[in-house]
Amino acid sequence: MDIFAPSYYNSFKCIADKCRHNCCIGWEIDIDPESLEFYRTQSDILGKISFEGTPHFVLGEQERCPFLNKNNLCDLMIAHGEQHLCQICRDHPRFRSFFDMRTEIGVGLTCEAAANLILDNDFVLEKIGNDDETPGYSAEEEDFFGYRDEIFSRRPEALAHLLPKMTVSELAEVFTTLERLDPEWDDVLATLKNRNESLKDIRFGRPQQAKRLFDYFVFRHLHEAGLEFCVLSTYFVMCLDGDIYEMARMFSSEIEYSDLNIEMLMDKAL
Repeated sequence: MDIFAPSYYNSFKCIADKCRHNCCIGWEIDIDPESLEFYRTQSDILGKISFEGTPHFVLGEQERCPFLNKNNLCDLMIAHGEQHLCQICRDHPRFRSFFDMRTEIGVGLTCEAAANLILDNDFVLEKIGNDDETPGYSAEEEDFFGYRDEIFSRRPEALAHLLPKMTVSELAEVFTTLERLDPEWDDVLATLKNRNESLKDIRFGRPQQAKRLFDYFVFRHLHEAGLEFCVLSTYFVMCLDGDIYEMARMFSSEIEYSDLNIEMLMDKAL
């Protein structure tokens, strides 16, 4: 089976203690069975695991991972090596989409280092490997990839007719009804309460970055959430004031990583 990724994929590198939004803070870190088998042999790790429900690390003050030290580095990795991080920690912010004929991998916008790559590089999909398994081709997926290639050739501005007939402030109100991760997101949404222009009237101050953002959403979400979601997400991020990298990262954290929020947004706005 072929493996595809954006051309910038292998350039991703965690910036560790330099990260302003550490992924080891505020997230419940579930432990996969293989890692748990090793952790059971290590007293310095075992005592920091909860076995209620899915085994996970017990977060400390300010919802910090118990292994995140004062320098914002991982004591577990320092003591035992990267190979003994649990799977979610090894993978994040990478994601995978599985198809019959291939696997696609990328890095998620919720990570600020990944957001820089996504918004600073044109989207080019490349074959980066093959796991030697015979691909299971299907007519449906061949049709999908052909359709997606056609979408990649277009700019989000040409798809504005797919936006809901709402004003910016009305859409912001929809966002206030969704599950919240970061209280600062409320401050971002509050800046839109007097924005009465129609969504389709939004003009992109950074059209190149809007295209890169759109291609990212199409790559990651078209097969599950649909084209309307990709267009809406692009327009909403691009209408936000402030640092575009941070606005994109915050949107991703609040929406992309919550199936419930995506479902509710599609139900209420699309």
